[in-house]
Amino acid sequence: MAETQWDVIVVGGGPAGYTAAIRLCQRGLRTLLIERGELGGVCLNRGCIPSKALIHCAHLWAQLKRAEQFGIHIGEAQFDWRRMRAWADRTVMTLRRGLQTLLRHHGVEVLRGEAQPEEPTVVRCVTADGEERQFFARAVIWATGSSPMMLPHAEGACVFTEEEALFWDALPDRLVIIGGGASGVELAWLFNALGVKVTLVEMLPHLLPIMDEEVAKALQGALEKQGVTVRTMTKVTCIEKSPTGAIVVGEDGSQWEADAVVCAVGRRPNSAPLQRLGVAVDKNGAVVVNEWQQTNLPTVFAIGDVVHGSWTAHGGMAEGERAAEAIASWLAKGRLPPMPPAFVLPFACFCEPQILRVGLTEREAQEQGYAVKVSRFSWRACGAAVAMDETEGFVKVVADEVTGRVLGVHLLGAGVANLSGEAVAIVAQGLTAAQAAAFLRQHPTLSEGIGEAFWALLGLPLHSTHRATGRRA
Repeated sequence: MAETQWDVIVVGGGPAGYTAAIRLCQRGLRTLLIERGELGGVCLNRGCIPSKALIHCAHLWAQLKRAEQFGIHIGEAQFDWRRMRAWADRTVMTLRRGLQTLLRHHGVEVLRGEAQPEEPTVVRCVTADGEERQFFARAVIWATGSSPMMLPHAEGACVFTEEEALFWDALPDRLVIIGGGASGVELAWLFNALGVKVTLVEMLPHLLPIMDEEVAKALQGALEKQGVTVRTMTKVTCIEKSPTGAIVVGEDGSQWEADAVVCAVGRRPNSAPLQRLGVAVDKNGAVVVNEWQQTNLPTVFAIGDVVHGSWTAHGGMAEGERAAEAIASWLAKGRLPPMPPAFVLPFACFCEPQILRVGLTEREAQEQGYAVKVSRFSWRACGAAVAMDETEGFVKVVADEVTGRVLGVHLLGAGVANLSGEAVAIVAQGLTAAQAAAFLRQHPTLSEGIGEAFWALLGLPLHSTHRATGRRA
């Protein structure tokens, strides 16, 4: 068995893993990246990127159908699902080639193979050509991601994971999606926009439980107006086979017959190999780490979905950067760096209208004991939104009434995910509403809506008559 020594081995070439590998090489550490499949992980190959490419296609289709109102005469427009799929495939291939070049440029050694831990700093790998090799390192980062969970169902029922639904050869006529998180909502919007009759089933009181409740409920109303049937507070008890596909049965006795069913009920961390090594995990199988992504085994680190189950690519990338910094300090000085600042992560759902959360929701702020002050600004009063006829939704900001500090920024509207950087900067820097309102924003842009919400919070609305409301915990 061939043996090789490295400073750091990174197992998993998704966003978390490849970010860690690049940052380690930039710190002068000899780094090996082992990936069993395609570089880019689920996000690039079976998740974020292909889904957003298809959502873009569906958005263009939706725009074309209302082009007449803008004075654009197209005639009889049609869409081709297979060519949409081909566009998504080309997008993935382009980014995958770019990632290969990027890793090579930064000096990351990449190996295709299946890795298993032998000891905390020993990794055994069966390479793509069948050779078994053993690698030694001073530290190892595990970024092995997660796998979609599947509900029990009758044999032969047409049931798919959220990943498989992106690669259908043809669209179903009737679709039931189980799970109202970001993946389920995005798929519901995508297929409804393409003419599929979609029923979206969620067991909790409202869709997107991670989002601010008021904003999530407004999105639900928008989806229903577009034609999606939404059933909340409905637990699925079984999925049966039918002559045409499947029948979904709810706990309340309701039934939906569909040509296909998609389970978007969460993801499970791929942590089994680490558990055999003795790495501590929680009750869900997620690896337990400290603030520097270090496990209970000091030379073993974990990042991304293997820590969280269902997470975000950008969250995993931030953890990859943090782990690289920690390992560089650990190997050079024998200790971890000082305590890092807490992450402020944006969470977005790429349906239309889009929804974005940054910081605390109104309910969370109340539960944490803040004297909460809330302000809203409707896109109906935003020049850019009116010019595009994209006025559905609003900006909602949550602040501490005592200090004025901004606790949360929540948006529902067209393209609002692109405003995440501004929202994160405001919350992460601990700015007050007055400081955030004072930013000069380009006119006419959607960014102005965030500023308008802060002016209203201060009792000085400009393009709105609404003032802030105060709510104490």
